[in-house]
Amino acid sequence: MPATTLATAWEDFEVPAHARGGQVTLNLHDHLAAYTPKRPGAYLRISSDRFGLKAGVDRQLEDAEDTRSRLRWGPFVKVYKENDTSAFKKRKVAKPDGTIDWVVLRPEFRQLLADLTLGVIDGVIFYDLDRLVRQPRDLEDLIDIVEYVKRPATGATGGRMNLINDSDRHMARMMCVMALKSSEDTARRVARQHPSAAQNGQAQGRIAYGWIRTGEHKGQLVPDEADVVTRIFQDFLAGESAYSIAKAFNTEGIQPPAAKTWSSTMVAKMLRNPRYAGMVSYAGRHRIKAATAGDGWTLVLFGDEGRPLLGSWEQIVTPKVWSQVQFELQRRRQKAGIKPGETGRIPVIRYFLSGILCCNKCHRGLVGHAYTQRKTGKRIRNYECPPSDRGGCGGTAISASTTDQAIEEAMTAFLRNQLKLAKTDLRRSSANIAALQAQLEDKLTQKADLIRRWSEGTLQAINLTEEDYFEMLAAINRKISMNREAIDAHEGTPVPTVSPDELLKNWTEGTLRQRRAIVKRYLHHIVVLPPVKPSQFDRSQLVKERLSPRWKTASELSA
Repeated sequence: MPATTLATAWEDFEVPAHARGGQVTLNLHDHLAAYTPKRPGAYLRISSDRFGLKAGVDRQLEDAEDTRSRLRWGPFVKVYKENDTSAFKKRKVAKPDGTIDWVVLRPEFRQLLADLTLGVIDGVIFYDLDRLVRQPRDLEDLIDIVEYVKRPATGATGGRMNLINDSDRHMARMMCVMALKSSEDTARRVARQHPSAAQNGQAQGRIAYGWIRTGEHKGQLVPDEADVVTRIFQDFLAGESAYSIAKAFNTEGIQPPAAKTWSSTMVAKMLRNPRYAGMVSYAGRHRIKAATAGDGWTLVLFGDEGRPLLGSWEQIVTPKVWSQVQFELQRRRQKAGIKPGETGRIPVIRYFLSGILCCNKCHRGLVGHAYTQRKTGKRIRNYECPPSDRGGCGGTAISASTTDQAIEEAMTAFLRNQLKLAKTDLRRSSANIAALQAQLEDKLTQKADLIRRWSEGTLQAINLTEEDYFEMLAAINRKISMNREAIDAHEGTPVPTVSPDELLKNWTEGTLRQRRAIVKRYLHHIVVLPPVKPSQFDRSQLVKERLSPRWKTASELSA
């Protein structure tokens, strides 16, 4: 194009000031590396700091400051410290859309990425690459942002690596893979030691509540804590929930392990711990199947014979008690609709007769419900049949306070009568045993006298022949056997697991769970009949007429 034409083409044409001098370079790194950040950030991390002294990250900050000063960068506007934090271990994370991912949780590292993207910082100094990342995914996230914002990220040690340079990025990728392999090798060796030590009966991980956790006496029982553990197992088998146990401990001021207050989660975890029964627990990476939620048996380590391995520590509860607790945990979870392996909380019962009262129309269990009257502000408590969308008919309701009182009075009278009958039966049984014992001694005396006469040859003195002797001896032996069987039958009557005296005490002084368990022991349910016409003023009597208990038979109680 002629020069005159070119000049004419640029007439009345003005290039904006910010676009003048735009250039292209084949060595972009030199250009980008020449940038001097005015608002840099420093990233510092140490994997283990059990004592919380933060001495490691403080030393890293000194080296980062020296590097910043040497590069003539501006002062650090933010310092990202992650003390006692692993850059290798992944955790399972549930995303908002319901999917699951396994990521390394490092909040400060993620905040650094966000700040670098948004321009809060315009450069990064990290102590060393193995302090910065151990997972290739994290490294690629940082590289993507560095390439996007075109701002440097350099190390204070290890050859002054700068991720703004493509050759340094490739070197960082290889070093990250090698660091990852080193971490995995270490993790494998450590993990292999755990099942080996567990199989030898050695405790793995932190020492649980109930034993001395540090010092030369580590692993020995702490009597006061052991008593608390024993009480947790006993109260749970008595019908208490993990929530009610934790609440009672907090009220009594019992000091919890490594926390300010007791919680239901803490109590439930202790109930599932096999170590309290002296059994070895292992849930590490060498398990073929992971531990199942709510199931303590999946934590137990078994030997070649199929029996649980026992540890070298002293047990607090017996394996039988621990096993009973596991069955009770599963029973409650199944009753709450929680399938094996699923997580979920067992609902807390707050009403005495929830689920025990039964609707006469749809046979659905009534549930407790409380509300406040708008006019009077009075708090009303009822048992109501759930609506149709919850499996009921919504057609039956009854006052909770008067119903509770009526059932309490009826059960108290019933249990006192049971106690009276039990004492009467005990007296009769003792009298029967004494009579049978006297008969047995008489027959034994007759037998001994008969044998003596036979051996002395004096049977003729009482007009007996030798044939009569053997017939009489056989008859006496049969009666002796019958007497002994009768005595064994009376003495061998199975003793109830809970004595009538203790049962009545649990009823009058027990917790809500214990009282509900006693009602369920003798009753299938209580049908709530339709309302009775108010022919009298005593509403409590009207409530009693609506309650129709369905008692268990003697055979059902003995089963």
